[in-house]
Amino acid sequence: MTPLRRMRAEIPRPGADRLATGRKRLQTAIDDEAAAAGTELRRPIITGGFMTDTKDSSRNPVRRRRVLSVAVAAAAAVAVAATAVVADNIGDKQDGSADVARPKSSYAQKVLLSAAEEARKGPEPDIPRDDQFIYTKDVTKETERRTGKSKTYTDESWNSVDGSKHSWNVHLGEGNWTNPNEDSSRPPIYDWSELRKLPTDPVKLVLELCSPVDPPLKPKSLKGVSKEEWRDLHMQLEGIVLRAPVIPRELRATAFEALAMVPGIKAKPMKDAEGRPAVGIWAENALFEDSLLVLDKDSHKVVGHTGVRTPPKKTYDQFSHMEEYAIVDKLKQRP
Repeated sequence: MTPLRRMRAEIPRPGADRLATGRKRLQTAIDDEAAAAGTELRRPIITGGFMTDTKDSSRNPVRRRRVLSVAVAAAAAVAVAATAVVADNIGDKQDGSADVARPKSSYAQKVLLSAAEEARKGPEPDIPRDDQFIYTKDVTKETERRTGKSKTYTDESWNSVDGSKHSWNVHLGEGNWTNPNEDSSRPPIYDWSELRKLPTDPVKLVLELCSPVDPPLKPKSLKGVSKEEWRDLHMQLEGIVLRAPVIPRELRATAFEALAMVPGIKAKPMKDAEGRPAVGIWAENALFEDSLLVLDKDSHKVVGHTGVRTPPKKTYDQFSHMEEYAIVDKLKQRP
């Protein structure tokens, strides 16, 4: 009964019809016992106090068995009633068997699945050529915790589509060159031909992006993904949805669905950079605990990303969002 009490918040109380069935079966069991014994069952008569000289009519072996039988029947009736309530929550098949109960989706999962649906309704991004560049303008507002002073950075970057040319990336006003095919230094993948190869099933996408130290040990199911690999996957999936204009539409939607599978995924209400209602998404045990993916409260479209920068003796809270995106033909060419 203790687990049932804990489930009360999720399982509706049984109605009168269902309870009547349990009561009828209990009464039938009592009547059967009485008919078999040829007498009416009576409540055992107990006099005296606890641990004192007590007279108990239930010491009669026959009557004791009757009382025990009634107790068993009552317990069975409770079990039947409890099963009926749980069956309501699970759902029965036409053949009378019950499906396995599935845990209810969390708020974060519901938001991410809604974001996936919205992503599928959006337009397909323009397909860039391998010799072109992806231009992005990112805006980051940074606030120092102790003083409350803020500063806004507008960073422009140009990334070679296939990585065969030099790229120029700016972060918080500081620019860096990326050498051709230096994948380890590039932001989330931009190579359209490679992006189109990624699976658009969320489970397959997770397994494809999973990168263990020893490739032959790559997991074949979600159960085989380690906690450390989930941390890395969480960052990769966020990178895909944050660069939404660059990512194929179906892959973008699948990344949202895969994010909903990350263990310990959470959500909370917050405000975006403009003070509008939003939802912050993060994962327990994430690599960066203060990093949140921020979605619009109603449309569930990506509106930004939060983070924390901690140079010596200071802490800065950051809110970043992509302001502009375009495909250009030359390095440092603006749309």
